Amino acid sequence: MLNWVCLQGTGFVRKTYLGNSLKPLHRRFVKMTKNWAILCVLAVLGLAFIQSQSFAAVDSDTAVGVWLFDDGDVSDSSTYGNDGELINGAEVTDGGKWGKALSLDGDDDYVNVANSESLDSTAEAFTGVAWVKIQRKGDPHGGCCADDHMVIAFTTNWNNILNVFGPGRSGNQGKVEVGSRELNPRWLFGPTAVNDDQWHHLAFTYDGAKKVLYIDGEVDIDQDTTGVFGVAGVDVHLGGTPTQRQALGLMDEIGIFNVPLEQADIQNIMNDGLGSVLGLTPVTPLGRLTTTWADIKSQ
Repeated sequence: MLNWVCLQGTGFVRKTYLGNSLKPLHRRFVKMTKNWAILCVLAVLGLAFIQSQSFAAVDSDTAVGVWLFDDGDVSDSSTYGNDGELINGAEVTDGGKWGKALSLDGDDDYVNVANSESLDSTAEAFTGVAWVKIQRKGDPHGGCCADDHMVIAFTTNWNNILNVFGPGRSGNQGKVEVGSRELNPRWLFGPTAVNDDQWHHLAFTYDGAKKVLYIDGEVDIDQDTTGVFGVAGVDVHLGGTPTQRQALGLMDEIGIFNVPLEQADIQNIMNDGLGSVLGLTPVTPLGRLTTTWADIKSQ
């Protein structure tokens, strides 16, 4: 930009080009901005690295079943090969909490996982985790329990269950039940309803002395308990059972462990993804940073 400046008392007029004079300043500003952006990315990368180290507390060998659904099926992402089978129209669809999800119509569909030695290893200590998006069912048509939304069940004796109450549970529809017929006391359900068609993270742990229910990373209820799960020789069912309790809605990132996870581990799984915490999939924040770093380098 051309600017005319009168030099007082001299009679001379000097032309200055502010546009040219600002170019060095502009270059320095751009360079500083770019440097700050790089520093910010490096800082976030450092935090992500530190965060990733905390995942080591969750040993992937203790995960005896991991169903992420992102491959479009119910294959097991753990090292134990406990693949599931879609029964009666259960399907894997888009719209999961993390990628794809298990879709259930509340009628007769569910997932069957055949019994295995690794699943039997949960008899004395157990954790079950899942993201659920449960819809309300209509009027009950099969007694108190038939219209529940089963998340995880070791059948045939309702062992190691993580279950959402249906319309047959007067006053308690949508609340979450955990427990087993083999425990003393057997069952426990918390005060929080989750059948609002929104995503909620559920977790159930048992360490031989206490069972704990977590909803969205926080303790919903716990109870001193004794006993051993009777899991030997039975299949695992996800999203329902062959005879009743077929869920209505979506489920994602279902996992079974043969240890009781700590609350911090459960919160890491909820916030960063089951696959990421176990080292099975890339940590999501780092995936986003790859694009950011490429954009900065291209400037």
